[in-house]
Amino acid sequence: MKKITLLFLFCALFYPARLPAQSVWQKAFWKKLFSSESASPSLRFISTKQAEKLLVERKALSLSKAQRACTGEMGECMFYGEAPIHRIEGWPFSFSQAGPYEDNELFQTLSRSAKKNYFISAHNRAVSRTAAARKNALKRMAQAKEDLMTGFDDLGAGDSPAKSLVSLIKENHKYIFLGEIHRFPAIQSTIKSFLQAYRASNPKQQIFLLTEFLPNTDTASYRWKLRKFPQYYAIWQTADVLKIPVIGLDPLWVFKKNYPVMWVNKPNGEVEKEQMWFSPEVLRVRNLIWKKEIDRLRAQYPNAVFLFHTGAAHVEYTEPFSLSNLFPKEETFVATFQPYEIYNDEPARCDLLDAFNPTQFAGRKSVFWPDADLARVAGFDVRFKLR
Repeated sequence: MKKITLLFLFCALFYPARLPAQSVWQKAFWKKLFSSESASPSLRFISTKQAEKLLVERKALSLSKAQRACTGEMGECMFYGEAPIHRIEGWPFSFSQAGPYEDNELFQTLSRSAKKNYFISAHNRAVSRTAAARKNALKRMAQAKEDLMTGFDDLGAGDSPAKSLVSLIKENHKYIFLGEIHRFPAIQSTIKSFLQAYRASNPKQQIFLLTEFLPNTDTASYRWKLRKFPQYYAIWQTADVLKIPVIGLDPLWVFKKNYPVMWVNKPNGEVEKEQMWFSPEVLRVRNLIWKKEIDRLRAQYPNAVFLFHTGAAHVEYTEPFSLSNLFPKEETFVATFQPYEIYNDEPARCDLLDAFNPTQFAGRKSVFWPDADLARVAGFDVRFKLR
């Protein structure tokens, strides 16, 4: 497979990510790490000393496994931040205990070094799982190659992307994911136009806009603070005019500064430093935190349509921790928005589908899959490339 460096250039922008805690995942982690088959993790006491000793072993094992998972072609299919790490600087967070795993009582009793080992182990396990998911996704694409080559529609240059998208969404779609590349004005402008077009087509429908770009508490004050990002601020203002409530998804501490730095082992032997919020573990735990907020809203508003405005890596079907895969298949619709840019006289590759067959897909301004099963193989129902 050809190198897909340009793919990574854009996909690196998917993660403005941080790292909340998850009680469900924590239980599974500690159960796998510490319990025997015959012992009930709910009854078995794990001392801090035992935890710290076992985390040293887990760190070594997870690093070795992640390094094996990222060898060869799969190493070329990993994004920025998705490499094995052996070290992290700046832990715990400088702003009190708020942050990753904040509701894990055992974690809070660990020493500084053990907390680092905890995250390193979790990150490397997520890297291995991501590599396996990408490998399986490429395999499914190869198996469905003939259908992929013939089963898509090019929406052409008729309606605008916003109006085209509205026409593709069906009445049963209650979870509509708008996955973007951050800070490309043409993309944010299109999402703003989509809100207007969708509301015009559904004047009486109860609609919520759920976004990663605002916290789930103190949302109003942060909207004011984030007015320095005018493209996003304009989206929220448009939603206000359209009577669409804007719901922040991330915990407030996500918006703090001074996050830890990961020491990444590169295949060529070099070591680079990358910010922790680019970790696939970060993306995974954030998505599950979001799911809790979404479930709470769904219980209150069973007939509402939820529009999600997030980075594309949070929602593509082929991503291992995708939010879109946590909801009923018949109720989900994934649209992604990528930049259309030319490098060395060729369209830049922007996602796994482009990497699979750049000749067929990289240069297309729109790709739509009428068949829902085929869409899940491709990673999205529709994709627009904008400039």
